[in-house]
Amino acid sequence: MSRLPAIAANASPGALATPAVQGLAPYLPGKPVDELERELGIRNIIKLASNENPFGASPKAIAAARDSLASCGTYPDGSGHHLKQKLAALHGVSAPQITLGNGSNDVLVLLAEAFLAPGLEAVYSQYAFAVYPIAVQATGATCRSVAALQSPQPMALGHDLVAMQAAISAQTRLVFVANPNNPTGTYVEPAELLQFVRAVPRHALVVLDEAYFEYSRSIPLQNGIEWLADCPNPGDRQNIRQGLRPGGTPHRLRS
Repeated sequence: MSRLPAIAANASPGALATPAVQGLAPYLPGKPVDELERELGIRNIIKLASNENPFGASPKAIAAARDSLASCGTYPDGSGHHLKQKLAALHGVSAPQITLGNGSNDVLVLLAEAFLAPGLEAVYSQYAFAVYPIAVQATGATCRSVAALQSPQPMALGHDLVAMQAAISAQTRLVFVANPNNPTGTYVEPAELLQFVRAVPRHALVVLDEAYFEYSRSIPLQNGIEWLADCPNPGDRQNIRQGLRPGGTPHRLRS
C-alpha cells in the first residue's frame, strides 16, 4: 500500500487537495458587464465572448421562474423527471438516455469523473474548449492535446482527426470532439466525423460536443442524436444552459 505524503501541521486546507487538483490553473471568466463599463467609461456592452443573449431571457422563462418561487421551500426533483420526459419526447430518445447538468461544464466534469483516473488518458484538439483539460487534469488522468490543423488547410486551427486517431492508446477513455469547435469556429463535415467516430476503439468514449449546433444552420453539420443507434461509443453533450438540445447515448453517460 502506497504511503501518502506527509502534511505539515500548519498546512493550509489547499495542501490537502490531491496533486492533480493543486496543479490546476483557475479558469478566468470575463469581467461582469457593469464592472467593465465602469472601468472603460462606456455603456451598453454586449459580451460576445460569453455567448449571452443580448435580448435577455424569454418572458416565458421569467414567468416560469417566478411561478416556481411558491415551492422554493422544498427540495426540487433531483432526477429532473418531468424535464427529462419532455426532452425525450422532443428529441425522440428515451428519458434514461438523458443526463441533466448545471450547464455543460457540469456534464463534462461528470464524464471525466466517471471514466477517468490516474493512468488513463483523454484526447482533444489543441484549440478545443478550455474546460476539457481542466476536467481531465482534476481526475489525475493524462491530457493528450493533439496539434490542430495548420494553414493553408481550409479548417486551420480545427480538429486534425487523423492525428487524434493516432493519439488514441489503450489507456484512452475519452475523446472530445467539439463540432463546431469552440473557440475557433471550425467544423468537420458529417461524413468525415462519422468515419472517425466509427473508427474509435470500443474502450474509448467519444464526447461529441454540439454546444454550438444551433448557431450553425448555414453549414453542413451532423445531428449526433441521429447517430446513437448506429455508433457504439458516442457521448453527445449539448448545452441546455445556452438553449440547445440535450442529447444522449444508450447505456452510457450522456447529457
